[in-house]
Amino acid sequence: MPCKQTNCAHVTGLLVEIPYKQYYIMNIQDTLSTFPEYAKDIKLNYSKIINENIFNQQQLYGIILVSSLATRMEDLTKIALNEAKENIDPLFIDDIYGAYSLMSMNAIYYRFTHLAKDNNYSTMPANLRMQYMNKHKMSKPDFEMMCLAVAIVMGCGKCINAHEEVLKESNISTQSIQAVARIASIMNAIANIMSVVK
Repeated sequence: MPCKQTNCAHVTGLLVEIPYKQYYIMNIQDTLSTFPEYAKDIKLNYSKIINENIFNQQQLYGIILVSSLATRMEDLTKIALNEAKENIDPLFIDDIYGAYSLMSMNAIYYRFTHLAKDNNYSTMPANLRMQYMNKHKMSKPDFEMMCLAVAIVMGCGKCINAHEEVLKESNISTQSIQAVARIASIMNAIANIMSVVK
């Protein structure tokens, strides 16, 4: 019997198909180990960012998860969520999804305001509810880093500038802000490679 995803097991002498993704969730490092040689840079870049000690575990795996959500690659999000649950206080998982939820709306709206020819849109009230900005349980700088990561993946310049400014006002270093961008970029690349090597 042919096997899907080369995942088979011998049970009572029979070769039985086991759908790979249904029964086993790889971690991100394992997933990267399956990437072809042309994606070696992505593998090495990911390994570097998780060993740099720029962020604490909550910040690091929060940025990884929220960036994965922003890529809209379901398989990557499942893996990132699994790792986040092992490294983040469960109370903060909702905040990561809250940042993604808000930025999925804001990045589109504010990208419109700075791309539209009519500059008046930038001076008009957005009239969009954003109350979660004041309801999250994680610290403000941590939440802003989550929002920045989504803004980077979604390509909203106005959002990037706004969240970068807040982070600088909170005394977050330029190196840390750059590291958010690096993680977001790497997770976007991982999602794109996963989509072509399925």
